[in-house]
Amino acid sequence: MIVRINQLDRERAEQDSGWGTHGHTGPIAKGWPQGVHAYEVLILDRDELNKPLAAGFRQQQLRQLIPEAAAALREPGEQLVVRLDGPLAPRQLAPAFAYLTESDGRGRFAVSDARKLDVSPIDVTTSVRLQPSVQALTNLCADLSLGLEKGVRLRVFAVPEAFVNPLLDVGSLDDERWAEILPQCGFVLSTARGLRAFHVLSRRLAPPEMRARLTQRLVVRSA
Repeated sequence: MIVRINQLDRERAEQDSGWGTHGHTGPIAKGWPQGVHAYEVLILDRDELNKPLAAGFRQQQLRQLIPEAAAALREPGEQLVVRLDGPLAPRQLAPAFAYLTESDGRGRFAVSDARKLDVSPIDVTTSVRLQPSVQALTNLCADLSLGLEKGVRLRVFAVPEAFVNPLLDVGSLDDERWAEILPQCGFVLSTARGLRAFHVLSRRLAPPEMRARLTQRLVVRSA
């Protein structure tokens, strides 16, 4: 497979994500610092021999690549916080509840309120935030019952320890605290709708370093 890294501007990255402009899966409304670099990471639909690759295969490979990219891009001392937004239903967001803590109960998480007060069949969307271990993040991304290809948007934030709890606590995407949190993020990784690609936004990671870190990780993974 061929992994491509494209540089985008931040506004285009959000537009190209396909998540729209409203609701839990929409954009973070405010707080992005100046000078943010935006990148798109995707797998081409043909391999090195020009053979076509099925969409399902590319989605599965992206599921594996997300935790690899997070590990490659984080700095020592940074903590990873995962935010999942989407419909509270089987094969959508509901499977995320299995990953709120480690098997021994260790870990931190927050879940936004969710209500369905109408008997008609309508989607109820909500947000789940958690601080997984590296292995738990890998397991979460590999869980095919979690609807990353459907209506669930995954975002991974790399932040200093002091910002873990505030980030877990922020449920709304237009919360005023984003203006304090986002400048502290080493990077924000976010999936595109349909898991066609993922985007990385970072003020710290200039294009040469971004490409070098991901390329090195991919070489080690394939060795």
